[in-house]
Amino acid sequence: MTIGWTLAFYFARRFAFMVLALFVFFLFLTAGITYLEFMTRSLKADEFDAFQVLMLTLYRVPSICEEVLPFTMLFGSIAAFIIANRRLEVVVARAAGISAWQFLLPACVVGLLIGAVSTTIYNPIATALQSKADQVAGELLAYTTPDETGPTWLRQAAEGRESIIGAVRTFDHGLSLSGVTAFVYDAKGNFKERVDAPTGHYVDGEWRLDNATVTVPSSDPKTVKIYRLQTALSPRQVRQAFDNLDSISFWDLPGLIDAADRARISAARYELRYNTLLSRPVMLLAMVLIAAIVSLRFSRSRDVGNMILAGVGVGFMLYVVTKIARDLGSGGIVPAPLAAWLPAIVTLLIGTTVLLHLEDG
Repeated sequence: MTIGWTLAFYFARRFAFMVLALFVFFLFLTAGITYLEFMTRSLKADEFDAFQVLMLTLYRVPSICEEVLPFTMLFGSIAAFIIANRRLEVVVARAAGISAWQFLLPACVVGLLIGAVSTTIYNPIATALQSKADQVAGELLAYTTPDETGPTWLRQAAEGRESIIGAVRTFDHGLSLSGVTAFVYDAKGNFKERVDAPTGHYVDGEWRLDNATVTVPSSDPKTVKIYRLQTALSPRQVRQAFDNLDSISFWDLPGLIDAADRARISAARYELRYNTLLSRPVMLLAMVLIAAIVSLRFSRSRDVGNMILAGVGVGFMLYVVTKIARDLGSGGIVPAPLAAWLPAIVTLLIGTTVLLHLEDG
């Protein structure tokens, strides 16, 4: 017996509702946690502005929720399938001659559609808001701890002297910095001075650091309204080093990859991000299949808790593997397409194999 359109639409609607409801729950939960985090950081910076912190939170949350979308799909799928089992919908469907694969087809289609929409529509919206978040954070949280891995550092040279410049945050596609620190050396490579500034901007082949504090060995620090630090880097090279990938839309990445290739600059970061977004529908489909293992086992066993924990464990393992693959891809150790697609494809194959074993022996 084949599943009818009415029943397929019913299963798809219930599945999509559960996944989206869980996504909204995570959205509000993330918003609350993010607001408290930014409020704490702004208090440390002695520039607390409740409205600015609220706007920063609203700009930042969509991008955070985009990163946890695979796990939202996993947990939402588990919840949807368990509820279907509780209501004996799976049992009735099986009794009517509907196979597990036919029962899962609507959920798989919904997973693919959510993945496609999140990549092509949600991602551009989230990245646009992330760009605004970077700008607000650059003004509000200049000297506080950065969101993720730490300050970004870049070594540069110009006019016979070298310097190392770093920033806590970047915005305006890497051409504007906040929480700037620069170490300047003379032509012989000896340390000359340290420069700290709340903000800095790349203009016409130089960094212009606003209200900079210049510290020279054996001298008192002095404040300079605008400190000019020459650099031989082009705007494209600066963007390559400082640009925040979370603020680049899916539709802009192919152009950036092409521009980097023409300029003979490594495009590994852009390629990895682009392929990760392309592989998202496959990743969400894999999450549906992993969750289905819980559903099918539940129809034959009362040990629901262990199976849910198993699903959560698989999600955690996938996160670790994905993180390692991305680090290897961004470092150029493995090709970016392989690093982006391999976790999704392997998870999909594992889920399919286990389901085949459970259903077809």
